[in-house]
Amino acid sequence: MKSWFFVFFLLASIVTEASAAYVAVLETVADERAKDSVSLPDRQYLTNVLREQAVKELPATQNYTIMTRDNINAMLPPGMVLEECEGSCLAETGRNISADFICQARVGRFGGMLTMTAELYETAGNKLIASFNGRGTNVNELLEIIEQKSPDFFRSVRALAEPAVADTAKPVVEEVRAEEPKPEETKTTEVALAEAKTEQVETTQKPVTGESVPTDVEAKQGGAGHWVFFGISAAVAVTGGVLAYLGNKKAKDADEKSKEAYSSYDMKKYRKDAESGQTMRGIGIAVIAVGVVGIGVSFAF
Repeated sequence: MKSWFFVFFLLASIVTEASAAYVAVLETVADERAKDSVSLPDRQYLTNVLREQAVKELPATQNYTIMTRDNINAMLPPGMVLEECEGSCLAETGRNISADFICQARVGRFGGMLTMTAELYETAGNKLIASFNGRGTNVNELLEIIEQKSPDFFRSVRALAEPAVADTAKPVVEEVRAEEPKPEETKTTEVALAEAKTEQVETTQKPVTGESVPTDVEAKQGGAGHWVFFGISAAVAVTGGVLAYLGNKKAKDADEKSKEAYSSYDMKKYRKDAESGQTMRGIGIAVIAVGVVGIGVSFAF
C-alpha cells in the first residue's frame, strides 16, 4: 500500500512540475499622442506594477514563472519595435521568447483623456484570453486602473495553464455512478444474486454429460485481467510523467542558457530547444491523462 502511495505521489509531483507556465509581461508602450504625457520612466513603472501583480496572482510556489525584463529583452528578435506589435504579433513574440502567455499594456488618448488597454494572449493558440480598459486624467489614475483590474486579468491564466487530468477522468466516475442501482432496485438485485448462486451450485453438482460445468476459473481470469489492465495503465501514466518531466527540464535548461547567450544564433538555438521541450512536456501530460483514465476504468470494471 505504501509503495502505491509513493507511485501516485511521484506522479502528482511530476505533473505539477510539467505544468509550469512561463508568463511574459512586455514593456508598456504609448501611442504618439500619449508619449508626451507619459514618459518612458513612467511607462516602465507601470510595467513593474503590472509584473508585480502577475507575481502575486501566479506565484512561483504554484509553478508559474514570470519572466524578467532582462530575460525578455535578451530573447526578443533583433530590431523588433514593440510599439508596432499588437494582436497576433504579440502571440508570435511570445512564442519567440518561449513564453506560454504574454501580455502588454498600451497607453493612448481618447477625448482628451489618457487611456489604458491591456491584453493577455495564450501563445500556442493565438488566443486572446483576457483584457481590460480604463481612462484617467494622469498617470496616477492609470496606475489605479492596473491595481484594480490586473488581479482578475492574471487569474484567467490558471484555467488554461493547469493540466486537466482530473477533468479527463471525471466522465469515467460519472459513468460508474450512473450504473449504481437505485434504492428501490436493491431488494430485487439481492434476490437475483441469490437465485444465480443457487443455479450455479445445482449446475456444478450435475453429473458430467459432455456439457461444460461452470466454475470460478473464469471469474479468476477476469480478476487477473483487471490487474493487468491496471498495470498497463499505471505504466503508461509513469511513462507520460517521465516524458513531461524531461521535456519541462529541457525547456527550463534552454531558458537558463539563453540568459547567458551572447549571439542571436545561440538565442535562436536555445529557443528551438525550449519549444521542443514544451512540445515533449505537452505530449507527456497527454499520456499521463490517458494512463489515469485507464486506471479509473480498471477500478470501474
